[in-house]
Amino acid sequence: MNELLERIETCARRHPHLALVLFQTLERNAMQEAQLALALSALVRRFFTCERLGLGGTMEDVLSQGLQKAEQAGLPYQTAQLMLCLGKLHYTQASYNEAIHYWTRCIDLCQVTHDTDVLIEARIGLGQIYDALGDWETGARFHLDAGKLLEKLHHPYLKSKQAINLGVNHMHLGQAEVASSLFHNAIAEAERGEIAEYVAEGHWYLGILAKQQGQIGQAQQEIEHAIALAKRCEYPWLLGAAYKSLAEIFVEQNQYEAALATYQQALLHAENIGSRTQASHCCEALSQLHESLDQAALALRYARRHQQLQNEMANGGAIDKLRALRDYDLSKKAPVEVLLDLSSDSLLEEKKLAEALAQIAQEALRILQVDSFCLWLRDTETQQLRCATMAGDLPVPFGVGQVLKPQDYVRYSQVMRNLHAPIATHDLRVHPAAKELNTLYVNCNLCSLLEVSVRLHGKQIGVMSFGKSHTPKNWTREDVLFASHLANLAQQVISLDEHRQTQSRLEKRVTERTRELEQRTELLRTAHQNIYMLSEIGREISSQLNRDSIIQTLYQHVTRLMPAELLSVGIYKTEQQIIEFPCNILHGKNLPTYQRQLQDPDLLSTWCIKHCKEIYINDVREDYVHYIGIEGLDKLIPADALRAPEEHFYPLSLIYVPLIVKDRLLGLISMQSSQADAFERMHVDMLTTLAAYTAVAFDNADTYQQLSSAQQMLMSKEKLAALGALVAGVAHEINTPLGNCLLTATTLQENSVKFIQQLESGSLKRSGLSLFTAHLTEANEMLIRNLHNATELVSSFKQVSVDQTSQQRRPFNLLKTSVEIVRTLQGSIQKHAHQISIDIPADINLDSYPGPYGQVITNFINNAIIHGFDGRSQGTMRLHARPIDATQIIIEFSDNGCGISPEHLGRVFDPFFTTKLGHGGSGLGMNIVHNIVTNLLGGTISVDSVANQGTHIRLVLPTQPS
Repeated sequence: MNELLERIETCARRHPHLALVLFQTLERNAMQEAQLALALSALVRRFFTCERLGLGGTMEDVLSQGLQKAEQAGLPYQTAQLMLCLGKLHYTQASYNEAIHYWTRCIDLCQVTHDTDVLIEARIGLGQIYDALGDWETGARFHLDAGKLLEKLHHPYLKSKQAINLGVNHMHLGQAEVASSLFHNAIAEAERGEIAEYVAEGHWYLGILAKQQGQIGQAQQEIEHAIALAKRCEYPWLLGAAYKSLAEIFVEQNQYEAALATYQQALLHAENIGSRTQASHCCEALSQLHESLDQAALALRYARRHQQLQNEMANGGAIDKLRALRDYDLSKKAPVEVLLDLSSDSLLEEKKLAEALAQIAQEALRILQVDSFCLWLRDTETQQLRCATMAGDLPVPFGVGQVLKPQDYVRYSQVMRNLHAPIATHDLRVHPAAKELNTLYVNCNLCSLLEVSVRLHGKQIGVMSFGKSHTPKNWTREDVLFASHLANLAQQVISLDEHRQTQSRLEKRVTERTRELEQRTELLRTAHQNIYMLSEIGREISSQLNRDSIIQTLYQHVTRLMPAELLSVGIYKTEQQIIEFPCNILHGKNLPTYQRQLQDPDLLSTWCIKHCKEIYINDVREDYVHYIGIEGLDKLIPADALRAPEEHFYPLSLIYVPLIVKDRLLGLISMQSSQADAFERMHVDMLTTLAAYTAVAFDNADTYQQLSSAQQMLMSKEKLAALGALVAGVAHEINTPLGNCLLTATTLQENSVKFIQQLESGSLKRSGLSLFTAHLTEANEMLIRNLHNATELVSSFKQVSVDQTSQQRRPFNLLKTSVEIVRTLQGSIQKHAHQISIDIPADINLDSYPGPYGQVITNFINNAIIHGFDGRSQGTMRLHARPIDATQIIIEFSDNGCGISPEHLGRVFDPFFTTKLGHGGSGLGMNIVHNIVTNLLGGTISVDSVANQGTHIRLVLPTQPS
């Protein structure tokens, strides 16, 4: 917009009368300078200012003249704005037919100009017409559509106008709360944009809403406030409406004189602005009011005036009734009937594409009553428009097959490419590509054009163009609907032709595909069987825990499923950077082990390991270049891998598959044949599946081997630890009697020296001799007793240690063996003042394994000391046994320690489970006990425990395990 025009627009809000003069001056100067677009824009802004002042009705002629100039000059933006103005003018005069005519044409043109502001206001106008006719729901839909277009715009004028009109809809639909919220939103938007007339109008509607709810005082206050605001901003339309509402309040309050005066003011303002609707309502109200006051003459005068206004509005808004009569003209079918006949013509689908499109073109002339029709289809490769069919008597300079080159029709090609909604150009001069169309339709005197997009599969494939020559055609909504339906018919015909061509191609492919499917069905059946087989094979392979067994099982199945002559399994050793092949089976015979260096790039095994990908070669002489260099052909089979008498083997078909488990590369599997094309892709997939199972099996075997080694080592350490504790305990026990012997011997030596001295000196007395002999006798007894104890300890230690290290079976007495075991642990027991009692009958004899039995009892005692009596002293243990029958005995060990918690009780026999991890506990003691009792001794073991009440262990053992 011109800068001066913007400045005047800013001034118009506060000084509207001055702005009118400035707008008119700008129009005149622009016309003198041949700036028609600027002059018409100033005319539009002058009308909006006059409309606010109630003077819009005086501008009908000048607006009509401006519209004619805009259309002649091909100014689409100004044409749309002038149509908007004429629609508003006729709406105010209640000439709804004329208003609809201008506003619908305005909306159609906005599809081309993309003038969103004008489009929104025209839609609001159409909604106001439905409101005036009492169709509040339809009016609300138009206003909601306008609101959606406004969502992303910052336009206080349009937002407040849309909110007011939508609020009126909700008010009449009985939704008072929604209406009130919309009116307040409208006031807020109007205040933000300084739209004083809509601030006043919002308060007026709040007053009407309050009156409907019976809040008369609030209603009067809001309406009087609206009147004051309308006077301040010179908004006569609202003054007439607001005075009428205020007069209605006075009538309800029986203030008839005030009501008469207020109605007179409302009528005066309505007549000044030319609003027949307001004037009619005021005359009707004055007639009724004068009649109630027995003023018959005045009542009659206003009643006549009301009737006159009603007749004028009825004539202005009457619909062309001749259109309805045309439907009954039997001499000529109505366009809708022609369209229906064409749509239901079954022969249309049977015709060839060119004939069907030609029939649609001929009927389109009758249906839309146009002079020309052309269907332009888009070439999928060049995107150029080509005339597929045409009809009409216009002397167009092109024919069927004509191509519109984009370089010749740049603007028109762009419009057609972006055509989404139909473009109804009532006057061709305002078309965005008017100049190019005049060239395309030269000497045709084309005046109006309707263009509709033809779409297929969601994409635009062409455009239908309907033309009217010599006289302009005002395209109606009916015309647009008919044209759209014809486009759909063309789309169906084109789609059907495409379907026929596709079907023909498909029929040719069906036979080929049938043969392929039969072959694939057989392959799938085989594959299904293979999948089941591979699953079973995988289960068998992964159940093995020995690498040699795994490889033998793998070889048996591979040679049965595939034409493999040589199977090799390579193990990748990361640290040495080599691939070791411990398994090489050729024709069922094991070949020597050999190695491959990972630094050698000309090896298929190296490529497989480095890339972690499969290798599939049908003929190594041709396919090797994809993996290795020419030197690698001599290294396929190393000489040291074949035995001397073995026939020379040179592979032509090879498959290499890496062995991967948990993202770890273990090695590879190689399958080779001396025949070219020996393997298929199916064999690669099968070997890949078997490699996955093999990798898992290898990993399981390695883990099992490591676990077994670790367990054996821990068990050995556990035994050595137990033996060490035994040695320490026995050493401590032997130390006491040997110390006593040493002390006794020392004392005896001293007494002997003293005795000899007395004897040699002759001072020996009879009493001294008696004393010496008494000491000698006592010392001998003490030495014999202590040496006997030491001998028993050594004997017990010897027997227990021999039993534990040899684990030999022999007959033994349960009491004697148990005493010997306890005696070796007496030092640990007495260290913390603990006690153990043995209650075993002396006649229980077993033919079993005393060493493992000793390990079990030793573990019970040590667990009681370490775990049960942790932090305690003077604990009590009890070892009890009794026979069940001639073949079984029961042995019970109990303590009064802290017991075992419920969550740990179920895991007592689990390997590596201990509550003393990191504090000397390995977690294998009770697991070893369980294995000894159940496997070696052939019995059962159970544990009962209650927290803080001790632990009770029960063994049931056979007297002679099998």
